[in-house]
Amino acid sequence: MDTSRLLRTTGTVIAAAGLLLSGCTSDGSAGSRAAASATTRGTGPSARPTAVPAALRPYYEQKLNWRDCGVPGFQCATMKAPLDYSRPDSGQDIEIAVARRPATGPGKRLGSLVVNPGGPGGSGIGYLQAYAGIGYPEQVRARYDMVSFDPRGVDRSSPVECLTGPAMDAYTQVDQTPDDAAERAALVASFKEFAAGCQERSRRVLPHVSTVDAARDMDMLRAVLGDEKLAYVGASYGTFLGATYADLFPGRVGRLVLDGAMDPSR
Repeated sequence: MDTSRLLRTTGTVIAAAGLLLSGCTSDGSAGSRAAASATTRGTGPSARPTAVPAALRPYYEQKLNWRDCGVPGFQCATMKAPLDYSRPDSGQDIEIAVARRPATGPGKRLGSLVVNPGGPGGSGIGYLQAYAGIGYPEQVRARYDMVSFDPRGVDRSSPVECLTGPAMDAYTQVDQTPDDAAERAALVASFKEFAAGCQERSRRVLPHVSTVDAARDMDMLRAVLGDEKLAYVGASYGTFLGATYADLFPGRVGRLVLDGAMDPSR
């Protein structure tokens, strides 16, 4: 993530700290309960979380085995999700890499705060480990477990692979700003080769890598973390992921901070 994006995100999160901590007293008692009630209470059917389908319950009820990440202050785990949400009982799973920085205290823990830095294709774990300590106010880090994950198809979560080393080197050398018909043809040909490589090397995973799939994984993560509602901060493409989650699971939205919202129609 570039410095300007970090500064913008940091500023947004600092401004949003009041939202994330709204109504909280130092001991997390009456003020915290009132804020939680106001945030989680809704009206109408959409405000109530829908039941988890029976075929998905084993995934939603799994226990994460947290272990040391090798980065001070962080723990890592692997969450299993169905490869194909339309056939969750097919027996085909995908592994989603997750990391957290436990709440530091003092004060009552408010739950998990899931963050996504954008992309698409950005590693949430890499971002969290690099910026959780400097990009989020101490008051937020004290009360929330800071959590992120590599979305399916990205980095540690069954990454989509397209080209081998030499082929990738050749791809990156193609002129991305063509000046004539020959250069345009070469650029288009390189794109086609790249897409064909993705299809050949990632045939199993590729059809199931989408924003909707990632949002469904995020709801499963919410449940596995033990949170009734999702608290979330998303930047850039992460705003689209957050909005998709809210559209799919309106009754499970807690506090949502979207920084630099994408136009989903483009």
